[in-house]
Amino acid sequence: MKFKDMNIEQSVLGSLDGIGFEKPTKIQSETIPIIKQGHDVIGQSETGSGKTGAFGIPLVEKVAKDGGIQALILAPTRELAMQIAKNLREYSSLKELYVQTIYGGAPMEPQTRGLRNAEIVVGTPGRILDHMRRGTMNLSNVKVFVLDEADKMIDMGFIDDIKKIEKNIPKSRQTLLFSATMPSGLTKIVSSFTNNAKKIKTKTKVEESLLKQYYYDIDYKRKFSLLVHLIEEEKPGLAIIFCNTRRDTDNVNNNLKENGVNSMGLHGGLSQQRREKVIERFHKGKSKVLVATDVAARGLDIKNVTHIFNYDIPQNPEEYTNRIGRTARAGRYGKAISLLTNDDHNSFRKIITSFSYNIEKMKTPNFKILSFKVQRNRGFRRFGHQGRKYTRR
Repeated sequence: MKFKDMNIEQSVLGSLDGIGFEKPTKIQSETIPIIKQGHDVIGQSETGSGKTGAFGIPLVEKVAKDGGIQALILAPTRELAMQIAKNLREYSSLKELYVQTIYGGAPMEPQTRGLRNAEIVVGTPGRILDHMRRGTMNLSNVKVFVLDEADKMIDMGFIDDIKKIEKNIPKSRQTLLFSATMPSGLTKIVSSFTNNAKKIKTKTKVEESLLKQYYYDIDYKRKFSLLVHLIEEEKPGLAIIFCNTRRDTDNVNNNLKENGVNSMGLHGGLSQQRREKVIERFHKGKSKVLVATDVAARGLDIKNVTHIFNYDIPQNPEEYTNRIGRTARAGRYGKAISLLTNDDHNSFRKIITSFSYNIEKMKTPNFKILSFKVQRNRGFRRFGHQGRKYTRR
């Protein structure tokens, strides 16, 4: 099946042709016809499966030019909101719909001006609420309400904000909810927000024939040294290194740069301008290695990522799946390499048992031991071999 066989509006079909979209993904082929029929939808699919197109293509069909705000999409992070907005602009380029992004960390006034002309709004819950309280956003004409990565919004504590927003949009709207998992808090939202929703679930496990997964058991003091060695040996095209905290992200990134690795860090503590610059450089391949937290990397649609390094192991098995889903996309091969220390074994066991992944244990190679500097408020401290003892620098 191709998009031209799905009875899609001609102007939208022309926009899809312009960006080279011909054949829908599985989630798109299963979801688009149901959304076009007007049903509420609950969709679960893997990272990189094309879910933005699954709701975005029929959404832009339903929106009319100069009809006020007719679609509202909520996303957990600024990066994901920006990515969704970019895709929607592409899908509706021939209809010339105005898509406004709304997120914190940016001035209110430009957003307010944009809202006056917008037919579609994509934003994070907190800033959406800010505009609602100020009376700068009229949601009385909303026909489609979308919650993307709903599980992550619940994890980030947005549930009350989402409920407040939902109360202020028409009950007659169509609701589309997409999520990787269905935690209890989200299940309650699903039942109260949707009306006889159709449930669509595609595989949430990565294609193991394309993605090879490995792990190393390594002493904590030697972990960073092994990471540098693997980067040098693997020579990745583009690589994402995942850390669990902002502090670890900064420390790993700073130490990689000190050892000659062309890396950049990305986490929620950076200014919006800085985050956008980092993402742009990584998109263009000007920086080959991105060190990031899970939240910051949500919604990044970066092609040609060849390697994922789990410097820290996530506590949530689903987060592991989201991480490794950043590579081996669109039929390309990829590698996911995890560095385990003694504290990681329980979390890693949960990952393996939850998804039955085939993750091969690798023999630890010989490598040069490097020092690891940890940045404090008053400067750097050098940790010998990433250990606990240090001397002031």
